[in-house]
Amino acid sequence: MGLTMGTDSKAQETDFSPFARFGLGTSQGQISPGLASTVGLISVNPDNVFANPDQPASAAALGNPTFQGSIHVQGMQLSEGDQTSNAWTGGAGNFGLVIKRPRARSAFSLGLTPMTSKAYLVQRNLTDTALGEVSTAFEGEGGLARAYVGLSQGWRKKSWVSAGPKDSVQISVRGMDLGAQVDHWFGDALQTSRIDILDPTFRDARTVVSSRQRATGFILGAEAFQVLRARYDNLKQFRGSWVMRLGGTWSPERSLNTDFTKRTESTVLLSGVVTGIDTTEFIQTELDGTVPSKWTLGGGFQYDGARGNRFGVFVDVHAQSWTSANETLGHLMDGDGTWADAWSRSIAMVWTPGRKPGRITRTTYRAGFSHSMLPLELTSATNGEIVQLQEWRASCGFNAPLKGSRSASQLHFGMDFGRRYTDLDSYHRESNMRIHIGVTLTPFVKNLWLTPRLYD
Repeated sequence: MGLTMGTDSKAQETDFSPFARFGLGTSQGQISPGLASTVGLISVNPDNVFANPDQPASAAALGNPTFQGSIHVQGMQLSEGDQTSNAWTGGAGNFGLVIKRPRARSAFSLGLTPMTSKAYLVQRNLTDTALGEVSTAFEGEGGLARAYVGLSQGWRKKSWVSAGPKDSVQISVRGMDLGAQVDHWFGDALQTSRIDILDPTFRDARTVVSSRQRATGFILGAEAFQVLRARYDNLKQFRGSWVMRLGGTWSPERSLNTDFTKRTESTVLLSGVVTGIDTTEFIQTELDGTVPSKWTLGGGFQYDGARGNRFGVFVDVHAQSWTSANETLGHLMDGDGTWADAWSRSIAMVWTPGRKPGRITRTTYRAGFSHSMLPLELTSATNGEIVQLQEWRASCGFNAPLKGSRSASQLHFGMDFGRRYTDLDSYHRESNMRIHIGVTLTPFVKNLWLTPRLYD
């Protein structure tokens, strides 16, 4: 049996995995460079240089209005049995805008980001005792994207801390940011399966499924910090602090509306073109289902030093009970796949070195690791065993000030690599590596966005 793959470029296509044949498509995870380099740390934002599109509260902590955008490239290797193939794909990441007054506690955010992909082309050749040489192909394209708008508000509590035995300094010792976001999912997930029998006395078959989907919902988010200890010397110079950060998000169930079309037809090859000659099945209907609620929770500790150095360790947990979707979203499944409960656990580290003489700006480095149970159970064709698809990912990256810019604009670079697999090693294995590049643009202090000029 042979296995080959193709990678035709079309809108939203970033993944040729067969996993994309099931459900809403392959979840692409975090494809913003700053988040990808910490394997999707959603609950808390350790440094306020970019907005997290999945944490509505993060926009309130930014110091200035900010625009961010990114692209990514992905290399994949798929193995089934003893067959292996490779491909390179890519696409756009998150694009977002945070509108706020400089150093204000409230913010308005909006953006667009891809969510899932159904891009794949898998072909298999086999020999049947009755039909002879048979070629089967599974092809998909499209997926879901998400447009969102959100509001966030922050609060800070100030208090006095000792600065030597006879003086004190007022600082923000605790704070909380709350946010709410309304988002709309939209997209068309197409999948085509073909059976081509080389013997011309037999007709071929083709099934085309279109799922045009839309759903509207909202996300609530919260972030908080507490200064555990802060030290200042007799000259009121900062000497170091320890900070605890906590955060979480929650999105309730949402209705998913699908314009579902399925067409099965007999085909023949005429002048090199696959042509339908007889429709054996045609279904056109509107289906409704329920996407389960999702929650995330996380936190961590960070140390800030006297020279501007920073080191933090953070953990993140999120879960979504997809098992309940088998009753209402079973029509989105294909083959031997069923919905399964999903969860993810991740740990991330952030490190900023201290300032050097003559250099105020410096680079921040990130790294992380996560393990996830994906929302898909597969049934083995050999022994009928049901196994759930798993994934582990490791990541690293950095952000650095844009050279030549007098503002706080940053260049972001991230890379993550991982593996999807089941407990049956010979059943399904895929590895992929992604490289992310993006920017966050903020105004210079003398050219503030959205601020009326006092003079020309």
